[in-house]
Amino acid sequence: MTMARAPDEKWPPKHDNILWYVKDPSHYTYNIDAIERIPYMAPNLVGAEKAARGKLPTDTWWHTIVPTNSHEKTGYPTQKPLGILRRIILASSNPGEVVMDFFAGSGTTGMAAWELGRQFILIDDNPQALEVMARRFAGISQIEWIGYDPSRLSAGSREGGSHAAA
Repeated sequence: MTMARAPDEKWPPKHDNILWYVKDPSHYTYNIDAIERIPYMAPNLVGAEKAARGKLPTDTWWHTIVPTNSHEKTGYPTQKPLGILRRIILASSNPGEVVMDFFAGSGTTGMAAWELGRQFILIDDNPQALEVMARRFAGISQIEWIGYDPSRLSAGSREGGSHAAA
């Protein structure tokens, strides 16, 4: 029998890896000017102008989790903060383009895309994820649900393998 290691015996895992794919590695969107800059750790070493502008974040970001009392909280266990998805979508797409998430979970990618004027396709086969997304997107009439009927949200019978698109 394998036992889980106690947190004081190793570094606890406190990060998520986000995978980024492009169809054509020689032709993709990277909006460097849309990326929110972060402060320099030692602003006096880079000069006033550069310090005021800030620096581009590296591929390792610090961002707080979604607070339990936040209006953003959906209750989905692996929910990502909107701030992270906004940063990714602003940098990696243009208004009107399509953003796709194959493991949509709570629908944060779709919500960020919607707020930023992008179309989106969300896919998930977890019934809990579909319920969370249905609640999250309730009131947005432009969403087309395929393979899932959000009006049956309280009916209890649901099928997986569905997606939503706007």
